[in-house]
Amino acid sequence: MALQITDDYGLVLAAAGAIGMMQLFIGSGVMDLRGKLFKNKDFLAKPEVQAIALAHQKAFRTDMSGLGYPDMGCGRYSQHLEYSQWVELNNAQRAHYNMIESSGPVLACMLAAGLRYPKVCGCLGFGFAASRLIYAKGYKTRKGADGRVGGAIGSTLCAMGLYLTALVAGVITFAYRSQ
Repeated sequence: MALQITDDYGLVLAAAGAIGMMQLFIGSGVMDLRGKLFKNKDFLAKPEVQAIALAHQKAFRTDMSGLGYPDMGCGRYSQHLEYSQWVELNNAQRAHYNMIESSGPVLACMLAAGLRYPKVCGCLGFGFAASRLIYAKGYKTRKGADGRVGGAIGSTLCAMGLYLTALVAGVITFAYRSQ
């Protein structure tokens, strides 16, 4: 049994685009927050931060990044944030990292299994994208990691559905090859 790309596969492609756009959207929220925190005049006025800026200038002959890079939330720059700012940054970063960590296998299974089950995979892909938005928004609330639960459940169910669909599609495709 040969696999064919049907017109329904467009739903799979659209879901893949939605997942990619969601990843960019969540990442842009992190960038906005980094700008708010690391370009803040109170942050930049701290003597410890000014000392880092001078050390950076001496070492690299450039100004330190206005977005706090290469600090990913637990480095030299972040240690000078207020505690609430540090938690806010790390929660936003973690929500984005988790999206990056989980989207690769989800996309691979969706694109592959979608050749056989495009409607199922497309719907699960859109569900995953929507759940990741709920996850990220929840993580960035005062509840922190506890705020992500609804999105975590939704995205995990969609991911598991895609993994299972890929497994079934693979077994069925393999089984038909010898007939």
